[in-house]
Amino acid sequence: MIPPFLRRCPDCGKTGLARSFETVQTDGERLVECPRCGHRFPVVDRPTLN
Repeated sequence: MIPPFLRRCPDCGKTGLARSFETVQTDGERLVECPRCGHRFPVVDRPTLN
C-alpha cells in the first residue's frame, strides 16, 4: 500500500504534502506536527494488513 501524499491538520485545516509535515517522536509514539499551527496528531503511514 502506498502512503498518502497529502495530509490535513485536524486543528487548523491546513492541507499540504506529507513531506511538509514534520514527523516527531513523543514517548515512543510517532506524531506529525503541523507547520502552520504546531498541532501534533497521529497518522497511519503503515497500516497492518490482515
